[in-house]
Amino acid sequence: MIRRLAALFAPLLLAGCLISDGDLVSPKEADYPVADGARFTVHMLNENGERADKTPEQARVTVKSGRYTMRTGEENKAFTGLMKEIGPDLYAVMIREEDQGQGNLYALMQRDGTTWWRWGMVCPDFVSLVEDEGMTLADFGMIVRNSDCVVTDFGNLKKALLFAHERQKPDAEYVAE
Repeated sequence: MIRRLAALFAPLLLAGCLISDGDLVSPKEADYPVADGARFTVHMLNENGERADKTPEQARVTVKSGRYTMRTGEENKAFTGLMKEIGPDLYAVMIREEDQGQGNLYALMQRDGTTWWRWGMVCPDFVSLVEDEGMTLADFGMIVRNSDCVVTDFGNLKKALLFAHERQKPDAEYVAE
């Protein structure tokens, strides 16, 4: 994996993710709150919600064929995806590497003026959070497969994202340029 990209998405790529095998959001159902051509400075956050990176990443978001494309890193790696509003200024984000034909990763984004906060939805952290509340993944319609939390429908995805939003801090800050 590309060094800088790995730093940006390490929590998602290395520790197990919240995933689905198919799309849980379609372009017809999607919301498009980020303008075509938007640029962001991306800061990774530590467990206290403070900026933890010495050199922030740059990201550019475009819209093509009804899907977002985010390019980031020195190698200009591309991720495509869609967003769906699940609460006031809260969005479920479905992404995949541009060259990947199926399967998605999910995150939560919260808009706060020109800043967007991201919850990366790392599976082991989510499992611990659920267990701390006396619940199981089955309460969210999920199973664990190869260290990933697999969700099969949008209703359960929304439930999981809102649950995490109430109990965790964001792991990244996207500041619009």
